[in-house]
Amino acid sequence: MDSVEVGDLTQVLAPRLRMLSAIAKTEHITHAASALNMPQPTLSRALARLQEELGIALIERTGRGIRLTRAGRTLLPHVERSLEDLRQGVAELTGAEEGRVALTFLPTLGVEVVPVLLRGFRAEHPGVRFTLTQEPWAQSLRRLSSGGADLALTSPLPSGQGLVSQVLQTQYLRLVVPEGHPLAGRGEVSLAAARDDFILLKPGRGVRHLTDRLSDRAGFTPTVAFEADDISTARGLVAAGLGVSVLPARPRGPLGGTVELVIIDGEAERPVGIVWPREGSGGGYEPPAVELFREYVRRVGPEVLPGLTG
Repeated sequence: MDSVEVGDLTQVLAPRLRMLSAIAKTEHITHAASALNMPQPTLSRALARLQEELGIALIERTGRGIRLTRAGRTLLPHVERSLEDLRQGVAELTGAEEGRVALTFLPTLGVEVVPVLLRGFRAEHPGVRFTLTQEPWAQSLRRLSSGGADLALTSPLPSGQGLVSQVLQTQYLRLVVPEGHPLAGRGEVSLAAARDDFILLKPGRGVRHLTDRLSDRAGFTPTVAFEADDISTARGLVAAGLGVSVLPARPRGPLGGTVELVIIDGEAERPVGIVWPREGSGGGYEPPAVELFREYVRRVGPEVLPGLTG
């Protein structure tokens, strides 16, 4: 979409509302027509047609001028509120500094990563507002694909689906076992060597998707002891000796009571990044504020994500 002035687009979307507002402000048909940038006869015909369609007189003559009737004055506050709401909507649609960004992100990114990104961005662009949704990987991608979000911070990153992504940080996946476990001293293992019960994340979580993929490559199906909602819970249950799990390497070192083992089955990684609709999808239009935030995350994200928790 080409750049459009807010007033121009409001005129296209709500010309009759702007006519009534101009009449109320100027109380003169010629001045109102000038303010609306239209010929006086065109405005007169449009007002007459509007009143005929409504069956209510909205304006009346006062000597050489005009004014709103009682019905028009009753309607005016609602007209002005509607116009203001419309102006705000158009500003969100066309303005980089006062738009809105719908962002969906993983629960693990909500503790530190997303707040840091939002704080830094809003320090530079305080007028941009956000609609935030925190949800698991599969739901996040569905929301993005259906147009319910502009951007997603998630993992793993999709292929196809009309989406584009950029890796911001890659975490290694580890087989996390309790201290004292028979495998704890090996350092490197194949998943097939773990015959214990597995503590997995629930289906639809990104780490569960990656674990299932690694298990398939290793040629075995884990015995599931428990399905956790989040990484922190799974890690804590491993520390309690209730099973083993495939989880991202903990940035500050293994949780007390656990040991993290290198997985040798290949591609034991968790790419974390930003995802957005491919050009041409979603109506082919991306609000300027969305592009502004996306480019900020692409620039700053690699510096912020190394400290993500999990």
